[in-house]
Amino acid sequence: MGKLKQETLQTDVLIIGGGGAAGRAAYEAKRMEPQVDVTVATEGTWGSGGSTVWVASETLGINAPLNASDDGDSPDVYLEDILKTGLGLADESLASIIAHEASDRILELIEMGVTFDGVGEKPLQRKLSGCTKARSLAEGGQTGVSIVSVLKKASLEKGVKVLEGIRLLDLIYKEGEVWGARGFRQGKQIDILAKAVVLANGGAGAIFPHNINHPSLKGDGFAMAFRAGAVLTNLEFFQIGPGVVFPRMHFIIHSHMWNFCPRLRNVLGEEFLSNYLPKGVSKDDVLSLKSMSFPFSVRTNARYLDISIFKEICSGRGTEHGGVIFDVNHVPDSELENKAPITYETFLKKGVNLCTDSIEIAPLVQNFNGGVKIDENAATTVPGLFAIGEVSGGVHGADRPGGNNLTDCQVFGYRGGRAAAGLAIERSEKPKEVFREKELIPQEKTDMLAPVKTAMDKSLMIVRHKEGLAALLEEIEGCRQKVSQLDVTTDNFLLVAEMFARSALYREESRGIHYREDFPNRDPAFDKPSLIRKGKGGEMGVWVTNKDV
Repeated sequence: MGKLKQETLQTDVLIIGGGGAAGRAAYEAKRMEPQVDVTVATEGTWGSGGSTVWVASETLGINAPLNASDDGDSPDVYLEDILKTGLGLADESLASIIAHEASDRILELIEMGVTFDGVGEKPLQRKLSGCTKARSLAEGGQTGVSIVSVLKKASLEKGVKVLEGIRLLDLIYKEGEVWGARGFRQGKQIDILAKAVVLANGGAGAIFPHNINHPSLKGDGFAMAFRAGAVLTNLEFFQIGPGVVFPRMHFIIHSHMWNFCPRLRNVLGEEFLSNYLPKGVSKDDVLSLKSMSFPFSVRTNARYLDISIFKEICSGRGTEHGGVIFDVNHVPDSELENKAPITYETFLKKGVNLCTDSIEIAPLVQNFNGGVKIDENAATTVPGLFAIGEVSGGVHGADRPGGNNLTDCQVFGYRGGRAAAGLAIERSEKPKEVFREKELIPQEKTDMLAPVKTAMDKSLMIVRHKEGLAALLEEIEGCRQKVSQLDVTTDNFLLVAEMFARSALYREESRGIHYREDFPNRDPAFDKPSLIRKGKGGEMGVWVTNKDV
C-alpha cells in the first residue's frame, strides 16, 4: 500500500460526533465564546449517525423532573432514583448535576422547537424503569431525531463548522496533553489540530455481533482516550436487552409487548421460560417486571427472562437466525394498534402482522453506562480532552433509569461545550505542526476479528464467567500476534474488547447489568466504580479504589 496523502486542519474546539451530545456542545461552545472556531467532525452526515437519532423502539424518552403529572417529582427525588438505580456506583456529584439541571436543558429544547407529546397545554410524562415518578418526555419514537435537528440548525446559525465523512481514530497528544485528533477521510489521512477536543462519538455496540446500535458506534472514543492516558470507568456495565433478529430490522421489544404475555418458544417449539424460574417466581410476574425493564439487570426477577433466552440460544436450541420465537397472536388487532402503535406499524411495513405472525428475538447490546471518566465540566483526566454522552463515564452506575441517557447528553453537552470553549480561550497559542506523529495505517479488508467477535458474543453478553472471559482475552492476544503492526481501526477494536473483558473479569460479583454466574451475589468489596487506564509500559491496569490492582 502506497503512502497516504495527508492534510492538516486547525480549529479551536473540535467536537467528534454528530448526535445529541455533540450538537449541544457545539451550540453551547459557540454561544459561550462567539469568537472561537467550533468544528463538528462526524463519520457520516451530521444528524444521520449515533444513538440519538436511532429509532428502534416504541418511544425514546428524555428525563426531567418537571412534575407535569403532579406526582411529587422534584430534583431531589430524581437524584435519589439515579443513585438507587446505580447501586452505589454512580458519581453522586455528577448525578446531582443531572437531577438539578435537566429541567432547564429540556425547557431550552422546547424553546428551540422540540415538540414533546402533551395533553392539552401540559407535556405528557411517563414513568420508565428505575423511576419512581413520571418524568420521561418523548416525541414518539422521533425524540432523538427532533433534538438533533433543532441543535444542528441552531449550531449552524451560530457559525459552527462541519466536517462530514471523516472517521477520527486517534488523538494528537504531547507531554500528557491533547491537541487534536486524526483519522481518515476519502482515502486521505486528516490531522485536525485543536485547543480543546470533545469526544461525543458514542459507545461501542457496533463491535458486537448482536446489537441494536448505529453502525458508526465502534468504540473509537474509548480507544482514543485510553491510548492518550485517560482513565475510563465502569466499562463492564453495558445494557443488553431483547431485540429483533428476524425479520432483519433494528428494533427492541419492551414495554407493552411484555404486558401482552407473549409466548416464547425455542426452535423445537417448546415454551422454555418456566424451566428457568426458581420456586416462588411465576412466569406472569417475570413478564410484568420485564415491561418496566428493557435491559437485563439482576436488580429484579425480570432477569430470568433474559437469562432463559440467552441460555436457550447458547444450548443450541435457538433458531437459524440466532434467536428464539416470540408471538402475541392471542392479542386482538385493536389492542396492539392502540397500546403499541409504532411497534405494530413498524412490523406491518416489514410485512409482519404481529396478530398472526411470529418474530425472532435475542439479547442485543444497546447502551453503555461506563466510559471515559469525567468531572463536573465533562473534562477527562487528560488536559485538553472532554467527553460527553455515551462515551463518557461516571454519570451512570451499575444500572440507570430509563430516559437518562438523552438527559446526560444535554446536561453534560451543555457543560462540556462551554468548558471546552473556555479552555480554547485560555490556550492562546495555536497547536503546532510538531504534534504530527507517524502516519496511521488504514484498515485492510480481513476477517481476522471473527474469532474475537464470536468469543465476545459468548462471554460478554447476559451470562459471564471467568473461563469465557479468559478465553476472550486469549483470542484478542492471538489476533494481535497475527500481524507485525496493527492498523489503527483493528487496534481500536481490540483495545475496546480487552477493556470490556478485563473490567468484567476483575469485578468478581453480580450487580445491576453485570452478571457473573460464578459470583452471583453482590460483594461490598466492589462498592466502588471500576477504573482502567494504560500503564507506563502500555499494559492495561484495572482496579476499584478500595481494592488493589
